[in-house]
Amino acid sequence: MSKVFWNILKESQIPLTLAAAVGVLSGALLEARLEALISLPILLAIIPPLNDMAGDLGTIIVARLTTAFYLGSIEPKLRKNRGLRTNLLSLMLVSTIVILYIGFVLSPIYSVTLDMNGMLFTVLIIVMLAGMMGVFFTLLFGIFLSVLSFKKGYNPDTVVMPMITLIGDFLSIASILFIAKMFGLV
Repeated sequence: MSKVFWNILKESQIPLTLAAAVGVLSGALLEARLEALISLPILLAIIPPLNDMAGDLGTIIVARLTTAFYLGSIEPKLRKNRGLRTNLLSLMLVSTIVILYIGFVLSPIYSVTLDMNGMLFTVLIIVMLAGMMGVFFTLLFGIFLSVLSFKKGYNPDTVVMPMITLIGDFLSIASILFIAKMFGLV
């Protein structure tokens, strides 16, 4: 077997182990609030799209940044970095549009079908706040891990990508539960 294969295997052991641990933690978090989630099914319905979006946008920022680092168009530093800020703001704009779409599509449907007519606005606010919170922190982790892995000389595909998707999943779930708790629903 080639040296590249063994290097990839070696680099990916810790991130994949951490990803598995975070996956278990995410499942435990959902399990701990299962009764409350079952009583308000809209929260269960918004978890998959918000998870997908956070993970997708996290991997987009990691891929864009590491490519820019290798090409030299963005410096791999966290402070006073216009390129990082531009990438973060553009992906936050995209996430805002997607979250609005998710909220405006799912909230009325579930408010009517689940007899939650008085909660339409509350559900929409929960979707928006939880989505923005989950995506924002996922993107911040993506930026930090991209810079760190590049500086350490690790391959972002084997180190950062598995971690950022699981971070996005965990933060989306935690954000939904946190915001719903703030509104007294969970």
